[in-house]
Amino acid sequence: MRILLFILAGLLMSLPVFCPSAFAGAMWTVTPDVQISQEYTDNIFQARRDKESEWITVMSTGVQLQAMGRTEGLSLSYRPSYSMYHRFNEYNTLRHNADLELWKDIRKHLRLSFTNTFERREQPYDPEDIEVDRELAEFFDDDDLRRGREPRTTNTARARMDYSFGPRDSAYFQYALRNEWNDNPGEEDSVRHSPSAGMTWWFSRLYGLQASAGYTHGRFDESEDRDNWDGRMRLMRNFTRFLDGYVQYRHSHVRYSGDRAGYTAYEPSAGISYRFAEDGSMSIGIGYNIRDREDDDRDERFTLNADINKTWSKRRSSFTLRGSSGYREIFTGTDADGFTIYYNATAVYSYALRKDLDWNVSAGYRRNIYKDRDPERRDNVYNAGTGLSYRLTRQTSLGLNYNYRRVDSNLRAEEYYENRATLTLNWRPQPKRLN
Repeated sequence: MRILLFILAGLLMSLPVFCPSAFAGAMWTVTPDVQISQEYTDNIFQARRDKESEWITVMSTGVQLQAMGRTEGLSLSYRPSYSMYHRFNEYNTLRHNADLELWKDIRKHLRLSFTNTFERREQPYDPEDIEVDRELAEFFDDDDLRRGREPRTTNTARARMDYSFGPRDSAYFQYALRNEWNDNPGEEDSVRHSPSAGMTWWFSRLYGLQASAGYTHGRFDESEDRDNWDGRMRLMRNFTRFLDGYVQYRHSHVRYSGDRAGYTAYEPSAGISYRFAEDGSMSIGIGYNIRDREDDDRDERFTLNADINKTWSKRRSSFTLRGSSGYREIFTGTDADGFTIYYNATAVYSYALRKDLDWNVSAGYRRNIYKDRDPERRDNVYNAGTGLSYRLTRQTSLGLNYNYRRVDSNLRAEEYYENRATLTLNWRPQPKRLN
């Protein structure tokens, strides 16, 4: 029922702008696919001791509908799948994954877009999920702490308007909404509303201003509701075509509806940012964070604020490097993680061994410091993996992947490691043109 509501809500919200006549001249294509996979894990419950192994068979099918025009686009995909556990069959689950994306250029420099992602799964984390929406990551949670296999359903929607008023000048406004429903009674259902806006303005050849502000309101079944205001302003100085320096001030305020103490955080910082000749950027800065809590407690510390997203491509290979660091407010309801300092890095290397055979290797590291937990929790999460993909025909491929995940923590009971291997057979034909 929720998957039907996802599709109807997305289409109804977009009808005023994305009406059928807007895609009259677009090229419509449809692409089906079928996949079957066999997965083995040696630690299905991510336990430190008394580990349990399991074989999981997943059968899935999907379809993607696309319409691409000169000033508009649409992409709608839906992939249901069924996971079958060979030992713990009480976790057999009908998974759903649906994505809706629409965009339209209202004017030459004005774009309106809408995205909606619906997902239901029982996996605590997916090793294939290395892509994270950088815009949404700050006000939604990751899966570093999930352990159970009870299904969780999420729906994340975003409406956004982007306006460009100069070669490097732009502004945006967006509204995001996330709903979460948990079958596990130990995890709360929640809804979060997050409007935000920002702009980048170079008011001279050498100097520019960047500003953003956002608000998040979270409602939970049992825990206290949460309000979070976050804003930042950055003064930039251009040194070369690719290199800028900056000074920045960030201000955050968190308030809870009950007795839990909120806080206000102040963080001045300075650093540099670099734009690569091709797509990609990086920045690094040093800040000083002061957090005043309503219970008269104060934290002070130096912080490293870094961000990189770059892919280097050659004829037969590619290398992607992503990383970020900073602080964020994580609150999942039952697990009151609160103020969290994080450091994250991921690297992926791919190489075409032959025309029909590709190889990849990846590594990742994440450090989370949960300052508001009692006692304070500090986790180091390591991920490593490698895989082969062999094209049997133009439409069929066979993949074999291995992933290793390890969590080290100052709380010994939270530590574990897991080995996971997956064999996947996939059939995906060329897109079929409908007009």
